[in-house]
Parts: sequence; structure tokens; C-alpha cells
Amino acid sequence: MECIDAMRRRFACKVYDVKRLLDDEQIRQILEFGRLTPTSFGLELWSFHVVTTAALKARLQKACFDQEGVGTSAMTVAVLVRTAAYADPDGNLVRQRSSRFPDPLDQFIEDYRPYHAFLKQEGRLDCWLCSQGYLAIANMMTGAASLGIQSCAIEGFDEAKVLEVLGIDDSSWQVSLLATFGYPGEAERPKIRQSQEDLVVYH
Repeated sequence: MECIDAMRRRFACKVYDVKRLLDDEQIRQILEFGRLTPTSFGLELWSFHVVTTAALKARLQKACFDQEGVGTSAMTVAVLVRTAAYADPDGNLVRQRSSRFPDPLDQFIEDYRPYHAFLKQEGRLDCWLCSQGYLAIANMMTGAASLGIQSCAIEGFDEAKVLEVLGIDDSSWQVSLLATFGYPGEAERPKIRQSQEDLVVYH
């Protein structure tokens, strides 16, 4: 399916057909759309947590204010991002990730350092890290639509409870957002969007 067609057909699916599961290849493909997503400075300070079992989805549904789509989905993905301490330009994780790039490590760190300092000064490090997850989820949802699979981004959740369900330490990770995936158990809804004429401002 063409990308534009996939985007036009995708809708926020709230209830899924519990009898139609995703196969391993479909799951890997959706996750690959996320893996290939760009991140700020290419640091990839995230991880994707995949939930497909009924029991765990039921617990996760409770942590997401009982949204039915979580429990009925074929798969729910939680995008977790590192806490602010891991974004330190002199920290081991940043140095390990940045050493993969062709530019010298010291050059990369010195390019990154003033931006990190700005974010820290403005109190925006955690916000910056969490925003990365939205990029991955958007690509996963569009990619899934190209496979004929519907989805819904989940921003309503109790972070502490989500981390508890996943068995994750909150000193190292925070929840960016979640998304549900599967075949719809409800009728497709038409997409309602502003026109480009109403939305776009050219400068």
C-alpha cells in the first residue's frame, strides 16, 4: 500500500477483533518501522516493550485507565525512554552510542554538549527524551496501516503502574507512550482533518 493511502485509511481503533492475531513476521515488521525511526543525535535512548499475552494485556489495560483497545489488541507496544541522567554527554551510554558514528567521538560529544546543557538548564531533558517515542510510534502506526493493520496511540496511562506491569525500574526508564495494534473490531471511521489551506502557513 502506498504511504499516503495507508495514512488516509488509518484511524484510531478503540476495539479490536480478538480472534485475529498478528503473526511473528507482522510483529517484527511493525517493530522494524520503529527501529528505523530517527532520534535526536541518533542516540536511540529508548526500548520497545511488546505485550501480546492476554493476561499481561489485561493488567496493562488497568494501568491505561481501562481503555478497551489495550485489552482487545493483538499487540500493545510501550515505548520506554531513558531517564535524564542517561543523557549526560560524559556518561557511558551516550559515549557508547555515539562511538558508532563516523565522526571522531570527541567531536560528536562537543557538538552534543551545548544542546544537552541548554535542555538541562531549561528543565526539558525528560520532555526531550519522551518526545522521541512519539516519532517511533507514528512510524509504527503508519507502517502497520500499510500492512492493513490498525492502531491507536495511548497517552492516557498511569506511568508507575505501566512500569510495574512491565517489571521495569523507574530510576532508569520512563514511559513515553503506548500504542495498540490489530485488526479492527469496529467499523472504519473516516479521517477528519483540516485542509492544507486552513492548516499551513508559508513564510
